[in-house]
Amino acid sequence: MSRRPHRIPPVVAVLAVAGLLTAACGSGSDSGSGSSSSASSQSSSSSSAGSGSSGGGSGSGGGGSYDPKAFAGQTITVETYSTVDEFDFYKTRMGDFTEKTGIKVNFVQLPVAAMDQKIPLQLSAKDKGLDVFFTGSEKITAFVGSGGAEPLDPYIGDPQQTASDYDFKDIAPDVESACQQGGKTYCIASHTGGAVLYYNSKMFADAGIANPPTTPAELLADAQKLTTGDHAGFCVRADKSQTLYSGFQLWNWFVPWNNPVTGTYFDKKWNFLIGTEPQASQFGNFYRTLLTTAAPKGISTYLVTNCLQDFQQGRVAMWQDDSGTIPQVLDPDKSKVADVAKFAAMPCQPANPDHCSLVQPFGVWMNAASEHKGAAWQLIQYLTSPQMQKDAVAAKALLTPSRLAVVKDPATSSVLPPSFATALSYILAHPDVALLPFIDEGVAIIPPISTGLSDLVTTQTPVDQVMATMKQGVDTIMKSAGYPKPFPAS
Repeated sequence: MSRRPHRIPPVVAVLAVAGLLTAACGSGSDSGSGSSSSASSQSSSSSSAGSGSSGGGSGSGGGGSYDPKAFAGQTITVETYSTVDEFDFYKTRMGDFTEKTGIKVNFVQLPVAAMDQKIPLQLSAKDKGLDVFFTGSEKITAFVGSGGAEPLDPYIGDPQQTASDYDFKDIAPDVESACQQGGKTYCIASHTGGAVLYYNSKMFADAGIANPPTTPAELLADAQKLTTGDHAGFCVRADKSQTLYSGFQLWNWFVPWNNPVTGTYFDKKWNFLIGTEPQASQFGNFYRTLLTTAAPKGISTYLVTNCLQDFQQGRVAMWQDDSGTIPQVLDPDKSKVADVAKFAAMPCQPANPDHCSLVQPFGVWMNAASEHKGAAWQLIQYLTSPQMQKDAVAAKALLTPSRLAVVKDPATSSVLPPSFATALSYILAHPDVALLPFIDEGVAIIPPISTGLSDLVTTQTPVDQVMATMKQGVDTIMKSAGYPKPFPAS
């Protein structure tokens, strides 16, 4: 199945940055990140609702006019990640949603690893108990291929189900394109995240380091210098369940970006670029040295929450991850480093000069097996509305809104940390949205890559051998799937 390629042309980058640079001159995510906290499932009302049912695209019967209460009395379930400011904020608004629509909501939150395992299983099983869910747009090929994602265009285009002021076209087209395939829309981009380096400016000053690193060699040297008996120098997700997310961000400094469909994974002849020498060993040696000499003990089991907690508590000096957890780092009630935390974007390196920064749109999706699709669309529409994004930004729960009007709003700029606004301007101008290649085998190739990344940290196997084994694993999967195939048309 071919994937519509993504491009963020200069005009879009300028539009996005225009509102953000105000903060850089003035004041100041998802995949979203998850948590190891226990799951919570909460209804916005204590009373039980009638189940009801509405098929995809069914009207509300208002004679052509939009009726927000057309599905009143139904109860729907939304699933998302726990302990993420954006999603925690949405949970607080479910009472308002019920008041406006008469629809009750079970708002389920789970740690990222648990949710990332649960949702694909529910979609494959055609689980009718799931109606709406949040996850990264990089999973679109798998979700569409399994038939688990409901196309949203019939709802967007139906004036009986969509308010006239919803303005779908205001969602940045090159961000929203990550949610589209084969001419259909399968999710609504709720935000776009960016890969950023979190750093403790006090630790930097104490170590005599004036500025954040601008090359991998500088990052390694700084991380080693910042590693003391009190704190580690650098952190990333390195548990096998999440390590690809961090590995992607780091190998983008070594591996050439080839095209919008397969990014840094494959060229148009289906050569696996990450496993191709000399960049394979260059990246592998850097990754192994960094994580075995300057990372916290037990880094091979670290999830996003471990790095977050270590950074918040001053136990690590640098951390590379998505920008979505910045609000938690800057919250003085949660973080001991709120007043010294700063943010930077590693500049692109010669191997990959234009597409080195992860830009990961996050989406709100509808389960194709839902029996409450009309009500589900009302919730998706509410969560991605202009007012919701404005309110989430004002609450400092959303730093990277997907709507152009909200991005350009001076109120958005006023809540961004100055160092993040500067970093984000660079990230948006050098994007790589292909966190996974947009092909049917995108998910299938994760295990050999994740295993290889883990082996670099946990074994003494020579780096070139680890990278060759990774390549062999990916090549075997691709060959069994019938590759080389004609490359998808751009």
